[in-house]
Amino acid sequence: MKRVIVVGGGIAGTIVANRIARTIPEELEKGEAEVVVLDKSDKHVYQPGQLLVPFNVQDPVELVRNERDILDHRVRFLHGQKGEVTKIDPANHTVVTADGVSHTYDYLIIATGSHLRWEEVPGYKDAVYSPWDFDSALKLREALDQFSGGTVVINVAKLPHKCPVAPMEATLMLDDMLRKKGLRDKTEIVYTYPINGIFGIKTTNDVMIKIFQERGIKVISPFNVTNVDPKNKVMESQEGEKVKFDLAIGVPPHVGAKVIGDSGIGDKRNWVPTDKFTLRMKDHSNVFVIGDTTDIPISKAGSTADFESYIIANNVANEIRGTGLKKTYDGSVFCYIATGVDSATYIRFNYANPPVPPPPSYVHWWGKLMYNKLYWTVTAKAIV
Repeated sequence: MKRVIVVGGGIAGTIVANRIARTIPEELEKGEAEVVVLDKSDKHVYQPGQLLVPFNVQDPVELVRNERDILDHRVRFLHGQKGEVTKIDPANHTVVTADGVSHTYDYLIIATGSHLRWEEVPGYKDAVYSPWDFDSALKLREALDQFSGGTVVINVAKLPHKCPVAPMEATLMLDDMLRKKGLRDKTEIVYTYPINGIFGIKTTNDVMIKIFQERGIKVISPFNVTNVDPKNKVMESQEGEKVKFDLAIGVPPHVGAKVIGDSGIGDKRNWVPTDKFTLRMKDHSNVFVIGDTTDIPISKAGSTADFESYIIANNVANEIRGTGLKKTYDGSVFCYIATGVDSATYIRFNYANPPVPPPPSYVHWWGKLMYNKLYWTVTAKAIV
């Protein structure tokens, strides 16, 4: 029997496990193959939806479901100590869980995601609200409800981070919300970014920065935050800038999972070295890496994991069947970009073709909301 182990039950791990199950149903039913998902938590959080919570567009209770309910019935799921992976050992084709059990595999898929390292910037967690954290998103909703004007700073602490378009979305939704409340004239919005501009891809940056300018949003870049003073509400950068704020919204530094570092298989920020076309871990032909976990210089987004899941599922299935047919990943990414609380644009691109966002419209906003709703019934379950 061929065993496929997926480490991580987030968006990437869930989609790829379900897609494999749909690709090799006969082998699973005959007991010729097994797909196992390991994760400490038995809950599944749709993290992209957290961005909409502070703006009263998304009900937070709709963002959490039981992982077992989302996984295909043919996928085995272990959680708690039985699912918490403490060591990944590619040389010996094993992973070890917190209960001390060593699990052998024929194929491994690492989907351990990206994680917040608040403490990397002193004062950040005490002073900055972040939709990248579920509890902080709820607190930001309360803070925005009580906000009556002042200076709002939106900060990206470090690149890369998950949902790379989301800081622009938060900025433009905030601008729109304040206009609708009659508070925009009483508010200065300041966007601070680690590199020049407001987004890392030039074609998208050029389009979006014009929208920022039209909305009167101040941009300070490059701005690499080094310290936040919660008492005096001041954010400092290594470039020597000091920005005072009444409200701060930010993206904390991101790193790969601790188990990656503990296992000695990642770089200094725990991203796993990955071939950008095959999605195999470098130097390990039976280990695949998906989603935020990779060191591929491409968006850490749910759609990236979805596109990657087709490649990995196909190639794992062909390996199991011995057909040898190989697909390669072309770098496809698709992201909606909210430009207000009722308008949006989008970017679609790959390694060869850079994105150019179309004019914002309500149609794209509707598409963004529908995509979020269909996640549970279509995307996560790998229906298409």
